[in-house]
Amino acid sequence: MHRTLTFVSDARENGGAAKHACAFALSGKPRSHVRLKKSGKLQHDETLTGIIVHCCSDTTMALRNYVQRRNHKERSQPQHRKHLGLLEKHKDYVERARAHHIKRDKLQRLRQKAADRNQDEFYTGMIGKKTERGVHIDSRGNRPLENDVVSLLKTQDAGYLRKQLASERKKYKALVEELAPRVPGMRLALLQKKPDLADALQRAKLLGEKRASSKKQGRVQGAGKKTKWVDSTEELRQAEQTAKETSAAAATGTTKLTRADKVGERQLRIKIRELDARQRRLDALSEAAQKLDVVRTLMRTRGAHAVPRKQQMQDIKDAIGKRGAQLTAKGLVVEDDDDDEDTDMHARSKTKYYKWSNERKK
Repeated sequence: MHRTLTFVSDARENGGAAKHACAFALSGKPRSHVRLKKSGKLQHDETLTGIIVHCCSDTTMALRNYVQRRNHKERSQPQHRKHLGLLEKHKDYVERARAHHIKRDKLQRLRQKAADRNQDEFYTGMIGKKTERGVHIDSRGNRPLENDVVSLLKTQDAGYLRKQLASERKKYKALVEELAPRVPGMRLALLQKKPDLADALQRAKLLGEKRASSKKQGRVQGAGKKTKWVDSTEELRQAEQTAKETSAAAATGTTKLTRADKVGERQLRIKIRELDARQRRLDALSEAAQKLDVVRTLMRTRGAHAVPRKQQMQDIKDAIGKRGAQLTAKGLVVEDDDDDEDTDMHARSKTKYYKWSNERKK
């Protein structure tokens, strides 16, 4: 029985030619039927119609890897479970389990440490520390700033607030100017449903008299006359005709809202809400600036009275050291005899009273 061998290169060369043979395949039989030798030499097999290359052991792995084999692909997540992410492999489970065990052991050690803790233990580091709901709160070591530094920071804050106030007033003024020509003719029903919008318009002085010819179709009248500029007499006639029709419809209450009117009302509501928000922001900034000014004034006043208070305390200490000083409910009483320019033989003693000054409590 003859077997066919397929060669890629000629193996009839020197003794080391077997090491350079690329590959061979045995048609119809697996690779295990090919006999290999460790000698590295060529050997003729008379039973086969060809030459079988007997390779040495170091080239066996290279020849085996050259033959194309099946590509093993990892199993992906099934279609109905793709929303859960990638399919977890065993190595993923090992990593997750190891992390879980580490956390579990750490929590167990902490519980044991808390159970073995002495309830009466004390360390000097506990002084000045505190806990809130069992959580230890440590200080960052920040030292209180000096009065001059705090005053400088307050000045910077006041400058920032003034800048924000100026910017907000500018935006508020531009928004009021934008809303001024759009508010006249607004439906009263919209303001009745949204009282906050009416308050914002009233504060901005944009809400004129209310003309309620009909309960549903009442309109808001402007705060003043509305001037409309036209380029020709034809446009003037059309404007007059439109004004007459609008007035007649408002009087009879038969005005119907079109799609454009609804879109315009929705945009107008958005602008009025922005107006209300800017008013509240102006109030908050003004209040913050006012409070900051009060704090800065108190800081300056406290610094100005610091020297007189120190001098007053020093005078009291000196007076207590003198003979005859008495501490009474009214204050400190010191008797001082002046005999320098007293011509009267019966010189009267002069009494000095040191009264306690009223200090503002913090």
